Amino acid sequence: MADNGAAVNDIWAIQANPAGITFLDHPAISLNYVKHLLSDEISSQGIVGVIPFKNNYVGASFQRYGFSVYNESKIGFAYAKSFGEKLSLGLNGNYHQLKIDNYGASTGFSIDFGVLYHFDDHFSIGAFTNNPSKQKFNSQLISAKIPTSFNLGASYLATNKVLIATTVTKIINQSIDVKLGIEYKIVDLLSLRGGISAKPFKQSVGFGLNYKQFLVDMATNYDANLGYAPQIAIGYAF
Repeated sequence: MADNGAAVNDIWAIQANPAGITFLDHPAISLNYVKHLLSDEISSQGIVGVIPFKNNYVGASFQRYGFSVYNESKIGFAYAKSFGEKLSLGLNGNYHQLKIDNYGASTGFSIDFGVLYHFDDHFSIGAFTNNPSKQKFNSQLISAKIPTSFNLGASYLATNKVLIATTVTKIINQSIDVKLGIEYKIVDLLSLRGGISAKPFKQSVGFGLNYKQFLVDMATNYDANLGYAPQIAIGYAF
């Protein structure tokens, strides 16, 4: 759905709007793998897990991107709380590591914060910010910055089968990006998804399978500059 995570409840919201993990009734875990076809070496791997207890939710995540001479990794620990059936707040603390051959390695820390509000069973709005304090990597040899972004989104459950979501994202020193995504649940077992984003222009298409406690999601993104990036995620709710 073109990374529309601002106002959508999903376990992977822990890496976007951490308030979005408050829909879970049971502990859950999910793993994903992304293959960037621009290069045989470039790939991304991730794992997330969430444990709910009463109106509180704790989670952890790990994400890695790169290839042999360059890689980025991030470990996050999240806490979210729901206040009744409408309002949820979430906080995520991240430890970043960046390694570049001939330059060494550098680390940094950042905080993400998010809020999600359900007006009713159909319409929700969400907002989150990544690294609002503009933290940087701590090495003088590596001048890379930890991205700072501000995001505002909404989702609308048009019917019990159709979900529409949109997000407006502003990353510091980059153009504003507008995203639109849609999910169509054909049957309880199978959902089709698609989405587009404006800056940079990307197209996304995929499907999800939900069988008992198992979830399998497959998709691909297309970027005019980077080409196709097929991906798969496998999850389990205990």
